[in-house]
Amino acid sequence: MKKFVLLLVFLLSLPLVSSGEINVMKLRASNHPEFLRIVLEGEHSVIEAARVYQRTQNILVKFPDKTFLIEKKKIDVPFTKKDNNSIMFYPGVFRGLKVFRLKHPDRLVIDIYLQDKQKQLERTILPDREEKRPPVPFFAMPDAKKKKKASEVSIVIIDPGHGGYDNGLTKGRYHEKNVVLDISRKLNSLITRGDLKGYLTRGSDRFMTQLERAEFANAKEPEIFLSIHIGTRKNMVIYLPVITDDVSDVVKPYLSNKGQKEHMQKTITLLNAMKEAITVEFGEDMVLVQPLPYSIISKTESASLMIELPFFDNAVYAEKVKTKMANTLYKGLYIYEEIKTKK
Repeated sequence: MKKFVLLLVFLLSLPLVSSGEINVMKLRASNHPEFLRIVLEGEHSVIEAARVYQRTQNILVKFPDKTFLIEKKKIDVPFTKKDNNSIMFYPGVFRGLKVFRLKHPDRLVIDIYLQDKQKQLERTILPDREEKRPPVPFFAMPDAKKKKKASEVSIVIIDPGHGGYDNGLTKGRYHEKNVVLDISRKLNSLITRGDLKGYLTRGSDRFMTQLERAEFANAKEPEIFLSIHIGTRKNMVIYLPVITDDVSDVVKPYLSNKGQKEHMQKTITLLNAMKEAITVEFGEDMVLVQPLPYSIISKTESASLMIELPFFDNAVYAEKVKTKMANTLYKGLYIYEEIKTKK
């Protein structure tokens, strides 16, 4: 009788044992000019359950009631797996961190603002790419074995709208042409310190036609083209190019500008990446998507978007705000590159 009771208890406990699913979590890290990023990728239910805690200068990540294993990808940050459902990171001295979740695939992202990186960022951002660039900080230097070939580096063209006698929108002392140029310079500085290569269509206050901007961009054979403007709304608007005419195959080889037709799929990927970055930083109600026919982004031969930032009544474009805008757009480029490498 005693053996029968023990056997019954054992059989009843089997479902409980088998239900303890072990989840595989992909772990990687990457260095950015302003922060160190740690990414944990896994099943939706696991990522949603994650809890992040600061323990002095360490970071504890717990996944309550979730058992997981680590599949390490690319990470130089020391860490230890404390138990079956938690992991501790030891990034060094930091002044703050930001935690958010991304989808497709599901990821927990931890941006750690290290003290050493902040000191590096206090240097002045140069106005033009053509001028002498500052030394690349140690955290942005790729490992010699992992350094990309020149042919593999994605080129990004940043197009600050307006310029010269064309002020764009104005409000008091603010002129659209100057604000978008400042933000574009900051964004270009972030780009060129990482694994991308950036160019500005205009690095100073000068007028350029749409055709001149498109010809400059297409000559560089870029991966991405971003035109930066300020709109009349309180939120940010992402404009998508529209293919307005279908040219015959006989004429197409002789065109100086072949436009968007062969690049729309990449443009959609870039749109989704930018939308995700803006949503994470500012909220879902702060981003709109609209088509824009007969514009510069229909003339560029790359993944291309026009992004309108909030109007002057809805955003005070002080240095911190302009830096935040540049960082958000840079995050969108990072997400795009991440999606691209997974395909």
